Amino acid sequence: MAKCSGNARVCLTTAEYENPPQPPMFCMLLRKYIAGARVRRVTQPERERMLLIDLLAYDEMGAEVSRTLAVELLGRNANLIVVDGDGRIIDAARRVDAEMSPLRQLMPGLIYRLPPKPEEGRYSGLSPLIRRELEFRGLPTTWENAVELIEGPTMLVENGAPKDFTFLPVLQYGPGVESVRYPGWSALIEAFYLERDRAEHMRSRAKSMAKLVRSAVGRTERKLALRVGELGATEDRETDKRRGDLITANIWRMKPGEGSLVTEDFYEPDSPLVTIPLDTRKSPQQNAAQYYKQYTKKKTAREHLTGLIEENTAELEYLRSVADEIDRARSRADLEDIRAELEAGGYVRPVKSVGKKVKKPKPAPPYRYTTTAGLEVFVGRNNLQNDELTFRTARRSDMWLHVQKLHGAHVILCCHDAEPDEQSVYEAACLAAYHSEGAAAGRVPVDATLVRFVKKPRGARPGKVIYTDQRTIMAEPRPDIP
Repeated sequence: MAKCSGNARVCLTTAEYENPPQPPMFCMLLRKYIAGARVRRVTQPERERMLLIDLLAYDEMGAEVSRTLAVELLGRNANLIVVDGDGRIIDAARRVDAEMSPLRQLMPGLIYRLPPKPEEGRYSGLSPLIRRELEFRGLPTTWENAVELIEGPTMLVENGAPKDFTFLPVLQYGPGVESVRYPGWSALIEAFYLERDRAEHMRSRAKSMAKLVRSAVGRTERKLALRVGELGATEDRETDKRRGDLITANIWRMKPGEGSLVTEDFYEPDSPLVTIPLDTRKSPQQNAAQYYKQYTKKKTAREHLTGLIEENTAELEYLRSVADEIDRARSRADLEDIRAELEAGGYVRPVKSVGKKVKKPKPAPPYRYTTTAGLEVFVGRNNLQNDELTFRTARRSDMWLHVQKLHGAHVILCCHDAEPDEQSVYEAACLAAYHSEGAAAGRVPVDATLVRFVKKPRGARPGKVIYTDQRTIMAEPRPDIP
């Protein structure tokens, strides 16, 4: 039975599962009470989603004792219960006390009782899927009718992903869902849940990483807005300098203690009169010095803030490109590569392994395609791989493609020092459009140039490039080359 109750099942498996660094307490209990036991029989209560595995085990003194492992596959309430020879519960993977369920408790020392049977009716023993299928076929929703339709293990596949499984071809979904037969139930169940577990793990990891990136985007946006506001406060710096100059030019006719100076503004045409506020506690010379000081402070702040705003803008652009990478990730290796990129950028701390070191998956290679004319196309999966592909893998004579003004992958069309045919260029552009933020659009502008015209600015973040000599192709996003 799987460790996750939402995916609980019983089947024969050839898959390898990673053991946790520290075995759970219930695992230790199983080792104590049923390790080395022999299976005497396996029974299934009529139409129940559970198995009773009767075992011949040995106690601490080596004497034979009876044990039963009750496997309850009850959706979110799935459970494993170890029962002794007298029918009392030794322990359960999920203990259930009276507060959790007044009708049925699963606690050590209590007599084990089967789950209460559902009310008898015409739907007894039928899943919602089978009930709907019988109704779709115009048949009474009875167990007997369902049994007559049994053909064998069948996987329902939608858009290339497992949707459900059952024992007969399902017609209710129409041509959008394919019914695939399997040689046996264990093979079907293993394939279904391995893919489901992988997809759920991917979703969980991607959701966690996306949240982290969104948080970083939010922080950067707030810093950027604050600095843009501070930059706006420096816009009147030239006014401060002009006031200092006008005070200096009129010191000969100013008296200490005056609150303002009214004078001609010789910086403006026709020299209009202007009123300059003064600090009555300061001399004319000190007022001029104060305005010059404010001008210098604002000028220095503007230079500093301009640099910070450029950094924040570049960081924001980079983080949004990482968010796009997460959306386009297809495998655990893709997410691990993105996490490594975030670690390198200081956005997440490296994971410290505890106990046995878990082997990380190898970095996934770039996506690889072949055009109709036989030219190879490589597509980067993330920013680090984009840099590797563009600046270390590709030849200078190869063609480089990227969606215009959107985040997306670097695409390399291998030209072998020759001019590529237009069909190959268009097919590569379609791939560049698909592996980008514009994947859901109808047609997307894609820039294409030779690799020799692509440069990486000094100090730029991963994936950031500048390029020249490009031409733009309106391409239809396609996941593959037909």
